[in-house]
Amino acid sequence: MTTRIRLRRMGSNKRPFFRVVVADQRSPRDGRFIENIGKYHPLDDPSVIEIDQDRALHWLRVGAQPSNQVRNLMNKIGIWDEFVKERPSAAAGPAKERTQKPKLSKKAKQRAEAEASESEQTAVQAAAPVEPEPEVEGPEVAELEVAEADAAEAVEAVADVPAEEAPVEEAAPVEEAAPVEADESPEAETEASGTEDA
Repeated sequence: MTTRIRLRRMGSNKRPFFRVVVADQRSPRDGRFIENIGKYHPLDDPSVIEIDQDRALHWLRVGAQPSNQVRNLMNKIGIWDEFVKERPSAAAGPAKERTQKPKLSKKAKQRAEAEASESEQTAVQAAAPVEPEPEVEGPEVAELEVAEADAAEAVEAVADVPAEEAPVEEAAPVEEAAPVEADESPEAETEASGTEDA
């Protein structure tokens, strides 16, 4: 039979006081107990803590385990210090303590998951080697500028000609003249465009 030294609630609604009892671990909080060894009145000012030191030490020596609340009360009175002098291994405290897990709402969980996924994505992007964009070479840039200039001049030439004189058929070939072959050097293109303008 595993015995515990714990508090038993007594009193009326909102006016509790407690008895310090030795009880079987399986019995309910306010149920059957083996021995009453003290009392605790938390609402009195100052609070009343009375525990029979001889009986408490007897039960501690035979293996009764105090609850956390009773251990704190025994610390205040000095009974626990007496027991620790006899058995230094008892100073370590209880073998297992409960750790409270943070309770999150569904929205908070979703937000946390979204932030975690965003941080993973940014970490992956930061870890990935950045490939430099291929630089556009000089001749290609010059070709593009020449082609844009030719197209602009062709549009201006069509706009300057009165509508009566400009046939519709001539406008179509002007738009097709924009592409330039890449094999030609930029100097040759400027010369060719100069002859077309004249």
